[in-house]
Amino acid sequence: MYGAPVRQLARAGALAILVLTAACDNVPGAGPRVLELANDTIRLEAGVEIVEVEVRRSADGEFDPAAVEAHTGDVVRFVAGDNGGHAIVFESMALTADVREYLERTGQLRSPPLITTGASWVVTLEGAPAGDYPFRCSTHSVSGRLNVAAR
Repeated sequence: MYGAPVRQLARAGALAILVLTAACDNVPGAGPRVLELANDTIRLEAGVEIVEVEVRRSADGEFDPAAVEAHTGDVVRFVAGDNGGHAIVFESMALTADVREYLERTGQLRSPPLITTGASWVVTLEGAPAGDYPFRCSTHSVSGRLNVAAR
């Protein structure tokens, strides 16, 4: 699985959610990008963006930014900005049937607990349908929104 593209992970039916304690991405120059995780490395194809959302309790809410835009094929990384014990879940009842089916099929409907600063949950949008993906922190009942557009 090391170095396998996200697309191959999803096609192989592998769990496309990765729980991390440290992550960074190498972006310089053209060619494949690399998403380095605590226990794995994923090569991202040219054009794939990594959209990052910080999860932290604050007076302004919990998600920074609270609304994000991505494209089919991109990767969304939720990163704990504190030790607040966050758990992100996509709002199943507010999802369209095709979005809900995609998230259920790929095992990405809810995150594991993010309990340490820097812990991450990575969601791949490879093959995801375009649409609205409302989410919330089930621990703190704060909402956010992901809009996925077709490429």
